[in-house]
Amino acid sequence: MSHQYKVSIFRAEQSQKLRNVKLHSPSLIQIITGSKRLHWRDSALDVSHSELIFCQASESLSFENLPQKGRFLSRVFSLYLVPSEAMIELSKRNDQKRHCPVLKSNSALEATLNALYLFEQHKMSKETQSYWVNGLYQQLAEQGVLHGLFSNVSTTFTQQLSRYLANDPSSEHPLEEVAKDFAISRSTLIRKLKHEGTQYRQVLVDVRLNHALGLMQDGQNNVALLAQLCGYQSEERFSQRFKGKFGLTPSDYIKTVTQ
Repeated sequence: MSHQYKVSIFRAEQSQKLRNVKLHSPSLIQIITGSKRLHWRDSALDVSHSELIFCQASESLSFENLPQKGRFLSRVFSLYLVPSEAMIELSKRNDQKRHCPVLKSNSALEATLNALYLFEQHKMSKETQSYWVNGLYQQLAEQGVLHGLFSNVSTTFTQQLSRYLANDPSSEHPLEEVAKDFAISRSTLIRKLKHEGTQYRQVLVDVRLNHALGLMQDGQNNVALLAQLCGYQSEERFSQRFKGKFGLTPSDYIKTVTQ
């Protein structure tokens, strides 16, 4: 069963600073405990549990997760369902010309997000998931922010490729084999990504390193094993890539998750 959304949990027990975290799908970030200092353009935005961060696909975020009383907790809602054109138009009509990606939350929005978090997706049909996600979209459209999440009403090829690769980040994923699975030629795949401003190797690296973050959040703290699980034969190469991308080593990141 294909999912219409995904919820990822991120924790920290000490200050956790990351840069260039790529979001492959339109996403909402909900702070549960602590706060997030989001570096947005030339300013720093302190986001609390009473606010939501909304981000388009392919957005790269730099931020610092700040625990309160030794604990930070957030949920990232990755949204796969594409909203209808009517909802996008409603959102545009309600646009309040926001200049930053932060939305004041309310009890109705929080109730919907809590429900989406608590659902056991594997027991829900695609249609049931769509019903609830569309309810969230309606709320966001009424507040004039849905079109800030979705710049168009179609899924980009980069998004499709990212979700495909994320199903098995440890595999080698030769470009020719991936192109065959998409029923297109190698050159067409390269051209599609170039048109969207990226390259195959970059998408694969982003998927693998995001997978590493998720594994560490789930308690994996063996860097050599992390490298293998993310498709790297060399622990050193993996650590170099991780630090070059996020600004800290895997070992340093692990220390922020659990003391």
